[in-house]
Amino acid sequence: MAEQVRALGLLRYELAVPTLIKLWQECPVDPVAVDAAHALFGIGTAVARDVLRQGIHDHDHLGRFMALKVMFTDEGTAWDNVSHLFADECLATLAGQMAAVGALGFLSPQSFSRSGPQWHSDALRDLVSQDRRRLDLCVDLRDHKVLGRPARQVLKYADPAVTGPALNAAGTARAARTRPVARPLQAGDLVARYENGDHRGVWRDLGNVADLDGPWRAEAEQVAVLTMERVRRNARNLAAALIARGWPVSLEQALPGAAPDVEDRLRRVEQVTGSAVPPALAAYWCIVGTIDLVPRGTWDAPFPPGVPEQLTVADPLEIIDLTTAWFSVEQWQGRSGELHPEIAGPLELTIAADYLHKADISGGAPYSVWLPHAGADPLVRDEEHGLTFTDYLRRAFADKGFLRLDRQDEWVAHGVTLEDLADVADWLASVEYEHVDF
Repeated sequence: MAEQVRALGLLRYELAVPTLIKLWQECPVDPVAVDAAHALFGIGTAVARDVLRQGIHDHDHLGRFMALKVMFTDEGTAWDNVSHLFADECLATLAGQMAAVGALGFLSPQSFSRSGPQWHSDALRDLVSQDRRRLDLCVDLRDHKVLGRPARQVLKYADPAVTGPALNAAGTARAARTRPVARPLQAGDLVARYENGDHRGVWRDLGNVADLDGPWRAEAEQVAVLTMERVRRNARNLAAALIARGWPVSLEQALPGAAPDVEDRLRRVEQVTGSAVPPALAAYWCIVGTIDLVPRGTWDAPFPPGVPEQLTVADPLEIIDLTTAWFSVEQWQGRSGELHPEIAGPLELTIAADYLHKADISGGAPYSVWLPHAGADPLVRDEEHGLTFTDYLRRAFADKGFLRLDRQDEWVAHGVTLEDLADVADWLASVEYEHVDF
């Protein structure tokens, strides 16, 4: 059937449009549905294009791709046809953000060959250079938490004679911005509050300071040390409790300690990024070093009897040390050396594999923190809960080392039974450890 569908598209057989629409919208066989979408685009009637255009907010990548393919080839300018995707109300939703990411993807190379980068069409190759509005949009989005990466990719492959002056101006404007001034802080105030038990309140106040000045940084560093000493105690207690119940890691794997060269690495990161490492991260690497509860030894061996194997996809806690993560620094230096500073992007420092890779399944981007970060406690990126580093650790220890226990509906969708879930709950209930708040 797929060959017949493709033939209808090549023949531009308009009478087949209703049938192709039905196949595109309802056919459970992916290759046939894909060919139906491309056939509709090839036939190109108003009805066919309207149907494809409606997929712009689909969760499915192909639906968004085909909608954008129509939009970029509609009558009128690409700006008129696509710019609404970057309106604030569209970017307020995940579906809207994914549509905008896809639109930016059409403005950068779709593939690379020996002859160089290849765009979706030659008309898109110079669109940013020819349309100042598109250029300004990408420059404005270069630091966006979701759209920044694809926007920088667009600028990377646009004509540097055009992008260079715009990026220079943006860099000058960034440097001229007034840095937010934190409220006055009495020395020792946050430390005293933390030691008196106001752990989350202190970190909440630190999180409200976007740019740590001298007094705030000094206080944050002391609080971070107190915090990570408690994290280390939790890690030791939890690892011992999990191992006692059969979780297949050794204590040496789970908690190897801080790397001997951590202080030197921290200084080098500061030199590379031009900013001190956030206190929460620096204290973690100096005091804890690594936490690794990922049962990699079971990837090619049977799982221990009596231990729920479903927990391998529950995102067991892992935070690697700075020495192990140093490849991120080297890769960033290699990439950024040839780029304009305004599109080099942040140093995306890997701190853990994503939950699928931890289970030896092909997955997504690793969890990372972005540097430089002028505050005390950076976000953990590419992890679905959107937490700061200390809150990420809090969640992990509250759930006995597993960060995706709230996603058990996904397990059921993939065949895990209610009996299996009960076994997981019973096993976790049997893991008892002394937890200290931090």
